[in-house]
Amino acid sequence: MIQNTELENDIVTLSVVQVGLRAQDCSIPSELSAMSREADTTTPKGLLQILQNSARSLLKHSPSWTHVLGYSQTFPSRDRADAEFQQISWKERQKFSAETLTNVEGKINEPSALPYPNPGDPAYIVVTLLVGTAHDRPLFDRLNSRDQLHRAIEILTEISEEYLLVFELLWTPQIETDTLSEAQMHEHYGQTIPIS
Repeated sequence: MIQNTELENDIVTLSVVQVGLRAQDCSIPSELSAMSREADTTTPKGLLQILQNSARSLLKHSPSWTHVLGYSQTFPSRDRADAEFQQISWKERQKFSAETLTNVEGKINEPSALPYPNPGDPAYIVVTLLVGTAHDRPLFDRLNSRDQLHRAIEILTEISEEYLLVFELLWTPQIETDTLSEAQMHEHYGQTIPIS
């Protein structure tokens, strides 16, 4: 009988996929908002579903991709992986001008008072997938191209429920009246690689 040691040990792999998209004619923010409102984030099945749905939405909008940042890294313990996950999440949230929708452990929060919108036309949307799994090896190499990004997202859609430990979906801007300008893209997401 073969034992699955990946599920029994304390090793965790964190994978980050960050995608910049052209904002014009891109409906992904409203799609992600709808998914987040409907998702059951209290169960492994619900987390897997929103991971798969958001990844498929990114694949559907691949013609709008402009930038990528992605890597997968293995940690020897869950404590170290959790600390890194929280640090990445916090750093990404600091880039937001506003966070107007959250669904954490089934608690949906949408502030009634929305922030004053940034002036100007939105140039970009940035979607970030933070995924923690029980894999003992990275899921993919550092992403540098459109083809690598496509394959990495496909890999995320293939993760099984038993392997998924934690998932967080982040995107900005979250509301249509907000913007992410060319200058803000360079300032906050300068480490992303242009792929258009």
